[in-house]
Amino acid sequence: MLNAMGKVDRQAFGFTRIGRDADIRLELGPSHGYDAMLHIDGKTSHTVAFKSVGVGYEWIGEQETFKGPRKYKTPDGEFYEEITLNYDKVPISGFPINQLSVAYSGEDPTLAFPRQLSLEDVRPILVRWGY
Repeated sequence: MLNAMGKVDRQAFGFTRIGRDADIRLELGPSHGYDAMLHIDGKTSHTVAFKSVGVGYEWIGEQETFKGPRKYKTPDGEFYEEITLNYDKVPISGFPINQLSVAYSGEDPTLAFPRQLSLEDVRPILVRWGY
């Protein structure tokens, strides 16, 4: 699966490298459009979806969540603000396919919905957050 990830220019989508000390869990499918998924927790959280092809796998989507410094309150509790990047080659997560989706959760009015965010919009923020 790591070989399949290496065949994709993940950095062009804004995804970060997987740290050597990351906690990695494997989920085997098939389920919801994928055959296997890696759940990777480290400095950020990734979910990476794969399709089985022959004796290997093909990368078909990824989501990465970056936790921000500020907390905000919701009816479900208090959470850190987050920026999430998502790219799916096939319908997996409900985001549009074959395009990068950028979402923000928090109370910053310059980032909040309904604003459509791009990778260029959030890169300086991710740097400020220490990513």
